[in-house]
Amino acid sequence: MDGYDGDPHQSLDRAPMLKATRSGPLDRSQLQDELDISRATAYRRTSALTEDGLLDKTPAGYQTTGAGRAVVEAVEQFEQSLAAIDRLEPLLAQLSAPELTRNVHLFADADLHVATPQNPNEPIEPWLEHFEEFEYSRSLVVAGCPPKVTEQGIEHAQSGRDFESICTPLALEADQNASEEAFETIANAEAPSLYTHPDLPFTMGIIDDVVIIGGFDDETALPVASLTTENPDAREWARNLYRRFKRDAEELDFAEMDASMQSVTQD
Repeated sequence: MDGYDGDPHQSLDRAPMLKATRSGPLDRSQLQDELDISRATAYRRTSALTEDGLLDKTPAGYQTTGAGRAVVEAVEQFEQSLAAIDRLEPLLAQLSAPELTRNVHLFADADLHVATPQNPNEPIEPWLEHFEEFEYSRSLVVAGCPPKVTEQGIEHAQSGRDFESICTPLALEADQNASEEAFETIANAEAPSLYTHPDLPFTMGIIDDVVIIGGFDDETALPVASLTTENPDAREWARNLYRRFKRDAEELDFAEMDASMQSVTQD
């Protein structure tokens, strides 16, 4: 695919005028006042943008074209991405999966929760808050669940509350090693649906209207940072991502797992 031959700095410089005329036509005098630019600058920019097909000259003034609107939206997404990158640096230091970095603009307004010496569990607190009561819960689990989240999972499993989780084999092993009794309680309950997938990009939860993404230390598996957002576009992205991995996930057969473990024990 051919790259962009134009000057990206020029697109950024053009964006304010294209934004100003996106909602309706403005003449050059109005653009001068709206953008606080000189008459000569207004003339030069409207002429250039019209020639490039980004503005349309109408009897009422200059109006952003479809191509111009596309430029504006690309610039706005770029600006949102930069804001999110700056805001989410502690989390992005742990996560580099393209599934997230290509869509980081969706999280420009997300809340960030970072572990500190005073409160090392701060990244887990959103999970505890939202997983306590819910109507809908889907999650990707890369590392083992923190004990307090596991306790909530046990309560939900015993009460028959429905939820789904896709776990990496490593996460399943960590949970089983942490508490085999807790693991079996959740595994043998009727309501939860559990799956396994070897290549999940990060730990993520979709709990009702909230999306949570967590970053964990590679060596200790301790929580480092998490984000939460109620952005509807982020939620739609997260649901599509979950469905994508569920298509290739394998539903856990605990009877088969038990038989396998007993065979290993006997050997």
